[in-house]
Amino acid sequence: MKNLTCILFFLVVTVWTSAQQTNENIDRKNTIKVDLTSYWLYRNAVVFSYERVTKANQTFAVTAGYQQFPPVLGAISDNVNIQREANSTGLKFGGEYRFYLAKENKYGAPHGVYIGPYASYHNYSNDRFIEVNNNGTLENGEMNTDLGILNIGVQLGYQFVLNNRWTIDLVFVGPSVSNYRFKSSLDGNFSIDPDDITNEIIRALIDKYPAFEELIDEGKTTSNGKINTWGYGYRYQLQIGYHFGRKKK
Repeated sequence: MKNLTCILFFLVVTVWTSAQQTNENIDRKNTIKVDLTSYWLYRNAVVFSYERVTKANQTFAVTAGYQQFPPVLGAISDNVNIQREANSTGLKFGGEYRFYLAKENKYGAPHGVYIGPYASYHNYSNDRFIEVNNNGTLENGEMNTDLGILNIGVQLGYQFVLNNRWTIDLVFVGPSVSNYRFKSSLDGNFSIDPDDITNEIIRALIDKYPAFEELIDEGKTTSNGKINTWGYGYRYQLQIGYHFGRKKK
């Protein structure tokens, strides 16, 4: 988080002056962007968005892409070891509507300060092959997890438009109400309580994705079951885009 904040601050400072430049003879209503935040957080992620100007100070945007849950491998406790992961998949898609504040911005959308509602959905599915050391006796099994997160919130951000061609889109504040749906199943014959094994894996997942902690009631869950709960979420984002359209007549 600290490194991401420093990067965002550096970008704001370095592009502030050049971002004010524009060409009034060009009317570009479309922007296609790549989400850098998803890559920094998850590494194995490719997420794109498309933003379209609908009115002088309003736009809508849609987002879609692949975003895999960070891998959790190796010894996660004294007796639980995740040997490998298989069939790992992840999807992200969403939509938003932006109101660019006319009184705060010198130029029209999509350049300047904006605020508006957004919704996004994330889904992660993983199969993990585990090994449990029970006092020197090795026991093997497989854990399947599926996590779905629906976020509905409001965001505040600023988008730079450089030379009416390139964009840098920053979301600073994006609180949300979030629904978490989690399913897990653990297969294998273990001498140790399967629920204890599951909780060890859950704790390792929390280290990779802190929002996952919303699923845990006092740090406990079952080895085979479902959880459906609501909580709070937060969004911050950095996207780089290409701005395009036709010249004014």
